[in-house]
Amino acid sequence: MSVDSIGAMAWQASTRWLWSSSLVVLGAGPVLGQAQWSQFRGPGGLGVAPDDQTLPAKLDKAENLTWSCEIPPGHSSPCIWGDRIFITGATDREVQTLCIDRNSGKVLWSRSAMTDMFEGRHSINSSATPSPTTDGEHVFVYFGSCGLICYDLDGKECWLRRMRIPENMYGTAASPILAGGRLVFLRDNATGSFLEVIEPATGETIWRKEREGFTASWSTPLIWNNGGVDEIVCYGVGWVTAYALEDGDERWSLPGLTDEPCITPITGDGLVYITSYNMRTNPEVIGLPDYAVLLEQYDEDGDGSLSYEEARPNASILSRFDADGEGDHPLPGFFRFLDRDRDGQVTSEEWGRMYEFLNQFQFANGLLAIRPGNEDRDTQIVWQHRRGVPECPSPLLYGGRLFMVKNGGILSCLDAKTGALHFQERLDAGGPYYASPVAGDGKVYMASARGVVTTLEAGKELKVLSSTDLEERIMASPALLGGTVFIRTETHMYAFHVNS
Repeated sequence: MSVDSIGAMAWQASTRWLWSSSLVVLGAGPVLGQAQWSQFRGPGGLGVAPDDQTLPAKLDKAENLTWSCEIPPGHSSPCIWGDRIFITGATDREVQTLCIDRNSGKVLWSRSAMTDMFEGRHSINSSATPSPTTDGEHVFVYFGSCGLICYDLDGKECWLRRMRIPENMYGTAASPILAGGRLVFLRDNATGSFLEVIEPATGETIWRKEREGFTASWSTPLIWNNGGVDEIVCYGVGWVTAYALEDGDERWSLPGLTDEPCITPITGDGLVYITSYNMRTNPEVIGLPDYAVLLEQYDEDGDGSLSYEEARPNASILSRFDADGEGDHPLPGFFRFLDRDRDGQVTSEEWGRMYEFLNQFQFANGLLAIRPGNEDRDTQIVWQHRRGVPECPSPLLYGGRLFMVKNGGILSCLDAKTGALHFQERLDAGGPYYASPVAGDGKVYMASARGVVTTLEAGKELKVLSSTDLEERIMASPALLGGTVFIRTETHMYAFHVNS
């Protein structure tokens, strides 16, 4: 038997354990024994479906679309328990939680939560980005604009925690999750960041940990077992930190990471995998232009400096590769920062301040494999890979291989144990990527923000099985359950099944 075969068998066994144990941890529900996709990216937040189902290699509206339904705009990913799908959305006046019949696509119920004021957010973000989670008896949703809400499966409100609108310049994104019969809630803000573990049935606090020094972040925590201790792994600004699920005691941490954590960590074979994105050192970023180039383009009066009016046409001085201009940094936005003497001109010397500003970001740019510390060892980085690092999509571990996709459709596949690169290639589906890849039945599914879903074989070489343009923006990660691929676009939910 080959090493690959042994590794695949071990991975399949661990995946089956994860699915069965997740049902035990969450507690009995109305459909115990069925596999669920009960939180952001499914069981454990790993994005992996059980391999006891056949999933479609092609998503085609004419051939294998089971149903589609219209839903309000939002970025949250589908949460599924039995025959019910839970999703959130937002309109100009309210945020909503919806329950959809998994077999027909019929909306079973919709509940609105009114708010006097919406939280501030980046134009790319949504007021309904955190994904729901469920224990089979309750569904839990979080909106930065109003707070944390618990419904029963029929849509009756069980409890509501009103919260002050968070201080988060980009808006909220981290999702609540369940573990060990507890609701885990991370809220990192500009001030007053905390991690809280809550009794699901009542909404009462079991314990709360203030996260002093941590500012706004957007990463959903990871739950895993480290040396017999269940841990909550929180990715905050500059650090990844683990706390004991039982009482909140800090277990281990690692510094030197990104200042804007968006991805959710994943785990496998005793390691925690995490990406740290640094726009200054990311090789795919379009870096700062020379000042001479700026003068040639914008110095209309030829005086060797740039006024604000001359700088206004500039679209970006620092750009994410093939991201349709999203997240670009126009020069006018930095003008006051650069104009030190306030004379209304940016000179060559003052332009150097941009380099000074960027050089202060010394944190890592890479995909890191971390062996967390315990009583017998310190936390250590086993390996890291510095190219093709995404900013928003989480990595995927499947069949002993790590997959990650970033803006421009740059897809990388690495060996999970060693970090050796199997391939790095660019998909035909370019543009920005926010949704995280998911996998099952030997297939990997990834969605671009432009609305193209690419299905590929989960091997050591790139083999694209299909590419489907749903002609609508996609920000949510797909869900895989019961032989069906569920895709949430900006205003629709689609269910694609294997042709019978």
